[in-house]
Amino acid sequence: MTVADTRIVLRTGGADDPIVDHPRQPAGYVHSDGTVWTWLGKWRLVGGAREGDRIVDRDHLRSYDLVVPSGDDT
Repeated sequence: MTVADTRIVLRTGGADDPIVDHPRQPAGYVHSDGTVWTWLGKWRLVGGAREGDRIVDRDHLRSYDLVVPSGDDT
């Protein structure tokens, strides 16, 4: 039996975006620092190993975007 990967990527705009565990993966995620993130249908390839001229065995993780409250200028 294969277990689904429960990790998600929090898109901060950098190459070192945090990867966290998010079981069941509903659209919303609240991080330990209180920030709220949402999944907008984006995916990120992570990991893998170089095999000749290509990379194999990459994981497809959901990529979540930060939710900015209405009226917030950040």
